[in-house]
Amino acid sequence: MEENIGDLLTNTVPQNVAAPLALEDTSWIKPGKTVWDWRVHGYTAADGFTYGIDTESYLRFIDFAADNGIEYFMIDDAWYTDVSEGHIEMSDKLDLQKVMDYAKEKGVSILLYYDRRQGDYGDAALFPYYQELGTKGIKYGFMGSDVPFTRNAIQKSAESELLIDFHDSPVPFTGITRTYPNAITREYCHAQQDSRRAFTPQAFIRMALINALQGPLDMNNGVFDITGVNTGEREKGPKAKNLYTTVTAEAARTLIIFSGLVCIPDAPEAYIEKNDLFEFIREMPVGQWDETKILHAKMDAYISTARRHKESWFIGSVYNEPGGELPITLDFLEAGKTYDITYYEDTYETHFKTNPEAYQVRKGTVKKGDVINAKIASGGGHCMWVRPSKK
Repeated sequence: MEENIGDLLTNTVPQNVAAPLALEDTSWIKPGKTVWDWRVHGYTAADGFTYGIDTESYLRFIDFAADNGIEYFMIDDAWYTDVSEGHIEMSDKLDLQKVMDYAKEKGVSILLYYDRRQGDYGDAALFPYYQELGTKGIKYGFMGSDVPFTRNAIQKSAESELLIDFHDSPVPFTGITRTYPNAITREYCHAQQDSRRAFTPQAFIRMALINALQGPLDMNNGVFDITGVNTGEREKGPKAKNLYTTVTAEAARTLIIFSGLVCIPDAPEAYIEKNDLFEFIREMPVGQWDETKILHAKMDAYISTARRHKESWFIGSVYNEPGGELPITLDFLEAGKTYDITYYEDTYETHFKTNPEAYQVRKGTVKKGDVINAKIASGGGHCMWVRPSKK
C-alpha cells in the first residue's frame, strides 16, 4: 500500500458520494491564482517603496496581477479597523473604492478577508454587503470547526455569488465542492505563512499526503524571497528564521497542493526578480486541469505530481532530506509527437537551510517514453513544463 499512497489523492469517491450540485448557475465561479498582501507588509522594493495596508500598495499588487494573468488579489486582515452590527469602519490609509475601481479596470477580481474578532457584522447581511462592495469572494477566518457556521457560510456566500476561502482549520466538508463549488479552498492545514510547524520539507510532504485528502487546500506556497522572510523583514505572520525550503520547491508546491484558488504570498518584485522561475507558476492553468497523476509518493520522503491541461503537462516534485533523484517516465505523452520542455531545478549548490535561492532554468525537447532523472537537493524541488513543440 505504501508505494501506492499517492492514489488516495486522485480517488474521486468523496466527490462521487457527495450531494449533487445545488446551484442553478455556476458561471460566476472562476478558479484561479491570487496574489496576497498579508506576508508582504514591510517588504521594501529596490525603488524604495515599502508595502503596507494602503492604497498605493494595493494598486501595485493589481498591476502585477494584471501583467501576469493572475485572476485575483486577496486583501487580508486590517483593511478595516472596527466592526459593529451592519457597519465596517475602513482603515483611513485605504481608499477601498479606488482600489476596487482600479482592479475592475485592470480585469483583476478582489477577495476580502473577514473575521469576528473586531466585532460581528452579522452573517445575514455580511455576504450581500461584500457583494455590494464588488468583491468576488470572502476569506472567512477564525471560526474553527463549527459545523453549522461552515454549512451556513457556504450556502449564504453562494446566494451572494461569492467564493469562500475558510481560514484557520475549518470543518473539512470533504466533497462539498461538488455541491457548492464556490467553497473553493480552505486552510485545513498548517498554512506555511501562519504556522512554524509547516516550515519544514517533512511537514509539507505529510500535509500533501494527509491533509490534502479532504479536498482543496489554501496553503500559501510560493515564497521566492526566502532570505528576506528568514531575516524577519516582514511585519506580518510569525517571525520565523527557519523557513526551510528552496525556491524550486516553492514553485513545485503550488502545483502539488490542489486548490481552486492558488494563493501566492510573496511581493511582486520577488517574482519579477526570478521571472524565469515564476514562469512555471504564471503558466499553470489553475482550475482547468483535465488529468492528474501522482508519479511518486512516500510519506516523509517525497512526492511528485503531474497535472495535464489539454496537451500540456506541469510536473512538480519535492524531496525531504537528504534529497535524491526521482525518475519521471514520460509515458503519458502522445506517441509520435515532439514536446518542448522547460526544467526549473535546484543546482549542486542548493540547500534548503544554507542556500535556498539557488536554481537554474533550462530547455529541451522530449518524447513519449523518455525518462527524466529529476535531481533534487536536500529539502528541494524540481519542476517541468511540457507542451507540444511549436516546430
